[in-house]
Parts: sequence; C-alpha cells; structure tokens
Amino acid sequence: MEDVKLSFNSSALSSNDPDGDKLHFDFWFTLVATNCLNVWSIVSNTLNVIVFVKQGVKERVNFTLLCLSCSDIMGAVFGTTSNVMLAGDVYILSSRIDGISFNIYFAWVSAIFVDLSTAITVFIAVERCTCVARPLHFNSSFIALHTRGIILVISVFILANYIPLLATFAFYEDLNSETNITIFKINFSTINIQLQQCNDFLFCTFLAGICLICVFVCAIIMYRGLQKSSKVRRSTHENTKKDNSQVAVLSNKERRVVKMIFFLACLYMVSSLPRISFCWTFAMNEVGPLYLVLSNIFNFATVTYGAFSIFIYFAFSLRYRVIVLRLFLPTSQKKT
Repeated sequence: MEDVKLSFNSSALSSNDPDGDKLHFDFWFTLVATNCLNVWSIVSNTLNVIVFVKQGVKERVNFTLLCLSCSDIMGAVFGTTSNVMLAGDVYILSSRIDGISFNIYFAWVSAIFVDLSTAITVFIAVERCTCVARPLHFNSSFIALHTRGIILVISVFILANYIPLLATFAFYEDLNSETNITIFKINFSTINIQLQQCNDFLFCTFLAGICLICVFVCAIIMYRGLQKSSKVRRSTHENTKKDNSQVAVLSNKERRVVKMIFFLACLYMVSSLPRISFCWTFAMNEVGPLYLVLSNIFNFATVTYGAFSIFIYFAFSLRYRVIVLRLFLPTSQKKT
C-alpha cells in the first residue's frame, strides 16, 4: 500500500533532482532489484503450487500453503506491473496509458494480495497453535473442520474492503493538442484520496500491527510447544513404565509441520516488522524525500517473505524435497 505514495511522488521529486541520484535509485532499486525479487517470487511460488497440488490439497496444511502461494504469486505479478509503470507511459494498441497513474492503481491491486498473504499467514499460525495447545482434540476443533470456509471468509473480507477504493478511480482521456496524442489517466477525486488514506492506515498500519503481534504470540506458543513435546518424548524414553496416556504429545509429522510454520512465521515477522514500524512512525507526518527512499527499501523487505518461503518448505518438509527432486532430477525417483 505504501507503493501508492512512493510511485505518485517519486516522479515529481526526480524531476527536481539535478544530479539524478533519486532517479538512479528508483531505477536500480525499484525497477531492477525489486522486480528481480518479484520475478523470483513468481517462479518459486509457482513451484510451491505444483508441489502442494502433487502432495494433495485434501490435507489442511497443503491447502492453506497452496492458498498462500497463490496469493504471493498474484501480489508479485501486480507488484511487478506497478513497478514497470514507473519506466514511463505504456502503449497498448493505439492507446497511450499514463505510467504513473496506472502505477498507483496496480499498486493498490497488489496490496490486496499482500494483505491476503498476511491474513493467511496469521490463520496458519493460529491453526498450528491450536494443534500445539490441544493436539488430542485438534482434528475435531472448529478451525480444523472449517479451514476452507475460513480462508474464503478472509478472502471475501479483504476484497470487500478494497472494492470501494478501486471503484472510485476515475479513468479519463487527456488529449495533447500539440502532439495530438490521447493519454489515458486517472482522476483522483476527494473520496478516492480519502479512501486511500483510510485503507493505508487501516491495513498497512493498524491491522498489520495486530497481525504482527498475533503471529509473534503464536510463534512463542509454537516454540514452547515444541520444547514441551521434546521433553515429554525424552522422559518417555527414559522411563518406559511411566503412564503418558493423558499427556498431549505431538506426532513426528505434526512436529515437523509446526517447526516449518514456526520458521515461516519468523520470516514473516522479519520481513514485515521494519515496514510496519516505518508506517507507524510516518503515519501522521508529511511525505518527503526521506519517506520515499525508506518506503522503497522497506517495501523491498516485504517482498522477501513470498520470495524466500520456498527455502523453508524445502528445508523442513521431506515430502516437498522429494517431489522437487523428482521434478528436476527424474533419476532421483528410483533412488528414493
């Protein structure tokens, strides 16, 4: 969501930069570095989708991670489209589209999927916490029985909050009398600007902070649950006569899943904490050059969540590794 402010103001600032430092920074950092990371996010999450489908989406973990990967793909696609618009106007058939105007529009579309990924991450963390806290009753819990319905409700809620904003973007044709070229631009009405500011505070600052706290608490619960499960297993091996029938112990499979989600939650916190703190700091301040530069950097950090999640899946999921190796090394199928 901060891309909106970044894209709208960086062009104006670049034109007043005699040395071109700001323009070079926007080019190499936004158009090159961030887009390269977005492209990698698209490729890696496409691989995630293939693997999770092969594993079977009937399993709750595979389904939720599949939804997360799909959301990351869409966020990276529209994020790349938004950044490319910074390079200048775009020609589609015989029409010319103002790059900066549509950069703002696609940045908000990308923000939908960024927020969706955040919400799905929170749900996954809460689900695993429920598994850690009540392993004997988890499969019969509400959150386990209605996983698909909860994901659907989350998606509808986020989309419903962005529809009014996207609907108030007014597209119009601007005819240049000197060049006789028609350019499609976006007119920012008062209600549209107010909705942008409202969504920016609600999702990027307020709800994002709540989600970060929730994921942090869930990460602590998962970590302590893993420690407790390890102690119970050690005590069971040391004293086989001890009755542990009433002790809640995670299975080996559940432990691996919880460990994977724990590190996924840590990745989310590391990638989003700087940006959320930055949004809180500048929430009531005017946008200036420092704001725009830092916004660029912290938005880059946010993209790392979707781009690097593949390494966590590969490191902590044996089935994931086996399927990936079979896809790229067919001969490994015989060995496994």
